[in-house]
Amino acid sequence: MKNKIIAFDFLRALAIIMIIPAHLSSYLFSKYSKLALYAFDPYFANMGLGLFIFMSGYLLYYNNYSINSLENVFDFYKKRLLRIYPLYWSALAIFVMIFYVLAPRLDSGFVFPNSDNVFTFYNVLVHALGLQILLAPAYATPMLTLYFVGLIVIFYAIYPFIIMYSKSTKSLLFSSLIVYSGFFLISKTFNVIDHRFFMFFLIFMFGIIVCRENLFEKAVKTPKTSFFQILLAVLPVIFVLVIVLGLRSSMFLDPKISVTIDNGSGTISSFTVRSIMDSVAGLLGVNSPLLQFIIDTALLNIFIIIFCVFEYSLAMRFINDKFSRYLSSFFTHIATSSYCVYLFHRPFFVLWNSGTNFINSPILRDVIMLFVAIPLLFFTSYHIQKIELNLKNSFSSRKFPGKKLPYMRAIIGFNK
Repeated sequence: MKNKIIAFDFLRALAIIMIIPAHLSSYLFSKYSKLALYAFDPYFANMGLGLFIFMSGYLLYYNNYSINSLENVFDFYKKRLLRIYPLYWSALAIFVMIFYVLAPRLDSGFVFPNSDNVFTFYNVLVHALGLQILLAPAYATPMLTLYFVGLIVIFYAIYPFIIMYSKSTKSLLFSSLIVYSGFFLISKTFNVIDHRFFMFFLIFMFGIIVCRENLFEKAVKTPKTSFFQILLAVLPVIFVLVIVLGLRSSMFLDPKISVTIDNGSGTISSFTVRSIMDSVAGLLGVNSPLLQFIIDTALLNIFIIIFCVFEYSLAMRFINDKFSRYLSSFFTHIATSSYCVYLFHRPFFVLWNSGTNFINSPILRDVIMLFVAIPLLFFTSYHIQKIELNLKNSFSSRKFPGKKLPYMRAIIGFNK
């Protein structure tokens, strides 16, 4: 188990390290810094978020594989609510304060999109309940970053019933398909359930199945190294292809972008590609946006699953108790702080930029952001998570004398 904890720490640390740079371009000032990071936005974020959701599904099943009664279901919900909501409500309050109440006074260079609709009392209330993904787009407008909590809340709400009524992997796959289809029909009928549910639900279920079936474990235990040498050589290529194909598909399919490629014998334009898409959609009896969504979702899931399989296999093979204790400690600190970092990094960056307006050089401001602000964010988040855990232990001791919450990494889906 110790080896797995170290490997899981590495994977969660990798996930948050991929997400933050993808968001960071909105808070930098130098055009060169923005350009350097813009190439990874939003593909780094999607891959990192996919890895995070994969690990959530994996660890959720690892710690909650047996749910046999409604009592188990309610116990599961109580633990999840206690884990998710305290920090989330704090983040929501800070979002409202920073991006709505204090926004006119803060000169940070960042303007929160659609803030008039996002920060209405009704929309904030929907977010406080964690229903933003379920009710969007007709009845809610998800906030940047905080939409993730609404997404994971739906996954956690579904999880115990899927597990309780799925006694085999085949029945688990069937139940997942029924849930996915049912949510899709509800979405198209009532214009609810944000598209990100459909983008990441299969990744979440894939994490559960990998844990349940111990997939890739044989490859991990194989003593031969040639496979892993090939794996290490191929992984960067796969990763680059993911980014390139994602960029290429978005450029050709996005109606706001016009692209023309001369291949020597003729030209291929984005207009031509979209015309073909319209024709195919007509033949299938669906509208073009729906067909594009299906293609984008299928590609994203394929890319993320490939990425998760490679990273999971590599972590299980190479990240263990023989790994450098300094790097292991680094991964542990990053993983422990990741939920807090994810929730608070946007308001933190805004406040940091507002407080560094006296620096005239855009490049210097960006350098300070990268090498001072971001390490400070992770350091502070780590200690906030530890304080939160101590408060929960204190509350648990008063309510249930003699019992303490187990010390586990402060990551959604990891605590028991």
